[in-house]
Amino acid sequence: MKRILSVVLVLVLLLSFAGCKQDKGRKLYNLNLDKYVELGDYMGIRVDTKSADFEKATNEVIAYDVEANLLYKGTVAKGDTVNIDFVGEKDGVAFEGGTAQGYDLKIGSGTFIPGFEEGLVGAKVGTVVSLPLTFPKDYGNELAGQKVVFTVKINYTDKKIAQEPKEYYKKLNYKTLEDYLENVKERAIEETIIAMILENAKVKKHSKTDLKNLYNYYYETIEANVKTTYNMTMKEYLEKIKKTEEDFETEIKEDQIKPLMEQQMVWYAILDKEGMTVTGEDVEAKIKEIIANSGDTSATRADVIEQLGEMYLESIVVSEKVFDFVKSNAAII
Repeated sequence: MKRILSVVLVLVLLLSFAGCKQDKGRKLYNLNLDKYVELGDYMGIRVDTKSADFEKATNEVIAYDVEANLLYKGTVAKGDTVNIDFVGEKDGVAFEGGTAQGYDLKIGSGTFIPGFEEGLVGAKVGTVVSLPLTFPKDYGNELAGQKVVFTVKINYTDKKIAQEPKEYYKKLNYKTLEDYLENVKERAIEETIIAMILENAKVKKHSKTDLKNLYNYYYETIEANVKTTYNMTMKEYLEKIKKTEEDFETEIKEDQIKPLMEQQMVWYAILDKEGMTVTGEDVEAKIKEIIANSGDTSATRADVIEQLGEMYLESIVVSEKVFDFVKSNAAII
């Protein structure tokens, strides 16, 4: 999910507002955000790490890790609905229609060829199962009567049982349980601070030009993904999901773009009020950091910009600068 925002460039007029310092080359929200955002308290945010609210925040971070990394346990039983990734191969080559990810299959439904569902019964969640099977002779296409192998990863069942941190911290590349729990605590502190700042602020209105630019960027991104994934035009895709372009635009703006704008507008408003700036050098440093952290020695600056976009890269820098500032001024007890 990309937090990409867009902006109308407003000129020297903006520099006349006390406490607000805009950057000449800034790509996002280079306008008088006082007209759009009413900032509440963001200095001296108090976080009580021994409170019930903080314990809830900690549990939410752990729950996110479990869900994001499919850290569940248990075994598959008849009648379960199991979430699986699978690849079907004939003579070592994947065949059309035999691959899927995140597929929900009810065991015992008879949805798949004989032996598939039965072969998953008793398998542990998180494991990979190899199923050598034969398509029925009357299957109805070129696979009829053919021997194939399905490789199936069992993500979880509808009876989700979360692993405990002591059971999975190594899977997330932490050396010790204490290291993992300390990281969870830090993320819970960050989430608490962010939530309080956003709760205290009020976005009074959205820039129509920004909203339009954001939608155009989002539309182009979806259009490229649809072409790559489904080999369809946007018109064909919208017809398939039974939406008009007007309905699609309204839904995307209300459900995705406006909420993201509101978060970013708050960060940029704090940046301006505190007289902080974001420079091209800051963005270039972030690009180098992303490349270094990717572990991909062939990745280039152009690759990062193509995949993330200049606006998103700038927004990352702003978010990090502002968060470091407000956290350094927070009261964490």
